[in-house]
Amino acid sequence: MKNMVKGIIAVVAVFIIVVGIFYMNRDTEGNNEDTLVVGLDDSFPPMGFRNENNEIVGFDIDLAKAVAEELGMEVKFQPISWASKEQELSSGNIDCIWNGFAYNEERAATMTLTDPYIKGENYFILKNGSKVTSQEELKGKKIGVQTGSIQAQDLEKSEFGKAVEIIQYGDNLTAFMDLETEGIDALFCSNIIGNYLITSKGKDYETIASENITVSNGSVIAFKQGNTELRDKIQNALIRLEQTGSLDSISEKWFGKDMIIINEVK
Repeated sequence: MKNMVKGIIAVVAVFIIVVGIFYMNRDTEGNNEDTLVVGLDDSFPPMGFRNENNEIVGFDIDLAKAVAEELGMEVKFQPISWASKEQELSSGNIDCIWNGFAYNEERAATMTLTDPYIKGENYFILKNGSKVTSQEELKGKKIGVQTGSIQAQDLEKSEFGKAVEIIQYGDNLTAFMDLETEGIDALFCSNIIGNYLITSKGKDYETIASENITVSNGSVIAFKQGNTELRDKIQNALIRLEQTGSLDSISEKWFGKDMIIINEVK
């Protein structure tokens, strides 16, 4: 009996040691130091989406892979609900949000952010042949927007937003398909996303610049508030990759031109 008790104690002791070693190898944010867990919306082309083989691909995917390689880390892409992205980050389920995540002051107050690395402008997409030629003429119309996006937030807060019917979608792809079937009159989104959606359809669409709704400050990478160590590692890796021309090549691949705005050398 004594031998059995000793055996159980030994097993428990080994278990405690193994668990202790496991947690010692995790950083202060609770994530494995050698693995970067990227939270993303996997239906957000061209930043991050699934191709015909169900593989997660995109501009930000290539960017994250390049940074992980630069840092000698593994990268794991974790699809999340975009509407609950902040909770995913604060709970430690992901290390960062990296998926066309636009900067604003509200986000900067609750999360630790990198400097912007790419910048687009927001606009409205309408079907070809639409008689609407200005934002003013969209008043009273149905405007589609992605739930949880900076565009949704800014549209709801704007005076213009009070004069339209805002239809929210889980992703821009669904909203774009609804535009096709005239379920909405226009889609409000970033031209980074919009230009890709239009090109992928191979059809003509009208676009109208937005006025007095939002001013784009560019996309950033978000980390749990206070996690400046990981933020700085990622940001400095981006700067080094920009200096080598690696980021320009990725931008050319997805957008046909250099849209990278990393200029500050640290």
